[in-house]
Amino acid sequence: MASRQIPRRLFSRLLSRPSISRSSLYLPPDKIPNRKLQVTIPLNSDKVINNATPINPSKGGPIQDFDLLQDLPRPPMAIDSVLEDGFLLSDGTIFECKDSTLGLVIVDGQVFEWDFVQYCTGLDTGLVDISKDGVKMLSLLFPRPELLLVGLGGKSRILSEKTRAVLMGMGYTIEVTDTQNGANNFELLATERPRQVMAMLLPPGI
Repeated sequence: MASRQIPRRLFSRLLSRPSISRSSLYLPPDKIPNRKLQVTIPLNSDKVINNATPINPSKGGPIQDFDLLQDLPRPPMAIDSVLEDGFLLSDGTIFECKDSTLGLVIVDGQVFEWDFVQYCTGLDTGLVDISKDGVKMLSLLFPRPELLLVGLGGKSRILSEKTRAVLMGMGYTIEVTDTQNGANNFELLATERPRQVMAMLLPPGI
């Protein structure tokens, strides 16, 4: 069956195009290896918590020499850095989580805001429940990715069995981590399995 574009109208209520500004940034090379971005606005390097400095294995040579995926193209959209309350995307766009009230969804090379607050409970207890209404838009995706990466903020949390059952009932395989690791895993898995992986990430600051 021929694949179709994801109809944007399906996201008109829960997901919308992010109200974010495009800008080209330069971050120190030790923060983002192999990135050449132009300076236009300052960014506090203390906020960048995602890109680790490359290490040198004991046998010599940069660790990138052992990267089996380095010759594969990157996903159409990925996360370069996780900021204090937002994300630096691979096209140079800064996605702001607006005081930790908006999450980020990446699917099929597209980025959407996710207004999760009214649908999500248990962030303070560590057992997170997302109501069926909060994830029903995922049932409308076609073609549907196989793997759903869920990042539950800046702390280690657990996704409730009820929410897991809803997502698995839609046909998703679920991987739950904090947002930091969710962003890292998306880069790796979406490179290895293009269009088969999507990410649904809560703000890193919560």
